[in-house]
Amino acid sequence: MTHSIRLVIAAPILAAVLSLSVHAAGPIRWEISSSEQWMAGRGEHVAITREGRITLGPAVTVLHEDAAPALWTAVPGPDGTVYVGTGNDGQVLAIRDGTSRVLWDSDELQVHALAWHGDALLAATSPDGRVYRVSPDGQATVFFDPDETYIWALAVDRDQQVYVATGSKGRVYKVGRTGGSPMVIFDSAATNVTALSVSASGEVLVGTDSPGRLYRVSPGGRPFALLDGPYSQVQAIRPAPDGFTYVLAVSPTATTASSPPAASTSSTPTPVVTTEVTIVSVGDTAISASPGSSTASTPASTAGAKGAVYRLGSDGLIATYWEASGELPFDLTVAGDGRLLVAADNGVVYALDGDPVRMSRLAQVPARQLTRIVPQGPRFILTGSNPGKVLALAGATASSGTYTSEVKDATTGATWGLLRWDGDTPNGSTLRFSTRSGNTSTPDETWSDWVALRDDDGTQRIDSAPARYLQWKVELGRSTAGAAPALDGVTLTYLPRNQRPRIASLTVHPPGVVFQQPFGTQEPPDLAGFMSTTPAPARDQALAVATPTASGGAVGRRLYQKGFQTFQWEATDVDKDDLRYQIWLRRVGTDEWRLLARDLIGSVYTWDTSLLPDARYLVRLVASDARANPAGSALQAEREAGPITIDNTPPQIQVRDQPVGSSTLTFEVTDASSPLERVDVLLADGKWRSVFPEDGALDGSKERFQVPIGELGEGSVVVRATDSMANLATLEVRTTAPARAPGRR
Repeated sequence: MTHSIRLVIAAPILAAVLSLSVHAAGPIRWEISSSEQWMAGRGEHVAITREGRITLGPAVTVLHEDAAPALWTAVPGPDGTVYVGTGNDGQVLAIRDGTSRVLWDSDELQVHALAWHGDALLAATSPDGRVYRVSPDGQATVFFDPDETYIWALAVDRDQQVYVATGSKGRVYKVGRTGGSPMVIFDSAATNVTALSVSASGEVLVGTDSPGRLYRVSPGGRPFALLDGPYSQVQAIRPAPDGFTYVLAVSPTATTASSPPAASTSSTPTPVVTTEVTIVSVGDTAISASPGSSTASTPASTAGAKGAVYRLGSDGLIATYWEASGELPFDLTVAGDGRLLVAADNGVVYALDGDPVRMSRLAQVPARQLTRIVPQGPRFILTGSNPGKVLALAGATASSGTYTSEVKDATTGATWGLLRWDGDTPNGSTLRFSTRSGNTSTPDETWSDWVALRDDDGTQRIDSAPARYLQWKVELGRSTAGAAPALDGVTLTYLPRNQRPRIASLTVHPPGVVFQQPFGTQEPPDLAGFMSTTPAPARDQALAVATPTASGGAVGRRLYQKGFQTFQWEATDVDKDDLRYQIWLRRVGTDEWRLLARDLIGSVYTWDTSLLPDARYLVRLVASDARANPAGSALQAEREAGPITIDNTPPQIQVRDQPVGSSTLTFEVTDASSPLERVDVLLADGKWRSVFPEDGALDGSKERFQVPIGELGEGSVVVRATDSMANLATLEVRTTAPARAPGRR
């Protein structure tokens, strides 16, 4: 049986057919042009401006490399010497004119804070918390010895009184200028006091850890909470000349120092100022809490941010100034031009300015965690950890620098194409590009060497070997006249190796099962995946594009259509190439595959089986990306299923000659291809009745039946036979009732 479809193609649908786009696995562009994209790479003596440009940055000099893994703090001296507190060795280093020496070697493991006290240096040690006064010749005396495990910060007011931040009891001590008469001016429920700043008026700003809060303690000793933010630790407090104070708060997931252990309870009496604290949360209402408990809830931290800089005004109001979504910040300082410089993880120094704030990456130095940044004349001193380093960030621009991109993963082997860039090279300044490639995600000794771009008649081509990963770098150089180049954007092209499509499944639905086209407008039969043999299936293809029917996706209502066979599949292509499908059939017992359908779109195909002879067939689905790839590089995938049975021929009914006077109707039903499903007879009263073969089981392709004529009634009898493929045959038989015996009624 053949179905025909009247061809009606509306103009919009025809346009859709003619304009079907083909996604090709052609060259892919890798573009870098924004500040966020630039910051994924690493620079040396280069800066990333807030406008998204790469320029030469401050010159960076390594002043000292230390065997200690952590350098915690630094202060500059009046004679140009830089004093540094170290970890693990518990030393104070003196660095000047490229040489370094140990000024003082403590008995403790860590020197976390340094501060000038007259002409001597105060050094705070841990884990046996003491404050030492170290003279210029390296002689040290104990200045203050509280019953505390850690001392995290020091501050000295204009009267040379010293403020000491401790842990793990979370206290602040005020110590007289000679070291006597210590007094607890702040006692919180926090584990540690981590930051201090004292104003000219005698007010003390206190930052705590667990919870991370900022307090203001008046000269009279009354604390007032200014900040109860979402971060676990207040790391630094820095006043600025314009009257604002900047506060760095962080939630470090990992730091170079282990968390301080809990200290044992001491019975030594110390004067304590008992207070009630009023807490003002950022964006929240006021809550009261006593210093012995912490009842204020801490808001959830801003999604994705590792820390923030808050700006505190002279009126006591505080607001978020900047959120750190990139590297974890460790310290900040206020530059002479008003900018905030933030020292962070991965050797990054950010510069913040403006309102609203705008960020640039001022430098990236050869260090890991930058634990401290302090000004020293026109330059800035940085201390780093892992490994321990002291570096100087010059006030002048470097004469040359290098920016190295992040590693690009092409996801498969690729050949590299062109590199284009936008920027400026004024007055003889230079930008020199090179690339390298490899097949490991992290560059190692197996990668190719750096190679310069190849100039092909003015076109810059990448000369690195084909591989999965690529990295590029640019060397920036100033001209002899001092002009510096700038880079605004880089675009690279590459051609990934074509990858083979994948057929995840091929489903052969039961014979006759079809699906109505979802949201279809096709004239009957409105079946998903059905395409008439004539005319050309352009309109069906457009419908397939408009309403894809991927396996597991949207198919319409399940219907039954005799003689139809539906195939459904799920296929993917890593390259996102447009796939086209073919369906092939092979008759069981032969070697020849016959093409049933080609250039199919979507993932369902319904077929009228009456077009082929009855037999058993194997099915092969072929998925090809040939439309999206050049000849010779196209790939295909195959999957087979079956065998399936095609049977459009009804059973045959053959009635045996009925002897005169016979009391039964005897007939045979045979089917060449399929098992018999049902046999019925139409009785004289107009009702159908099922009949069963002589052996009682209707399970073969040939069965013999004997039906008593007396049960059928006189006249014509219709026999109906149906096979498992719903093919139906009928035969009319005229029966004669047997003669009655004489004398009987």
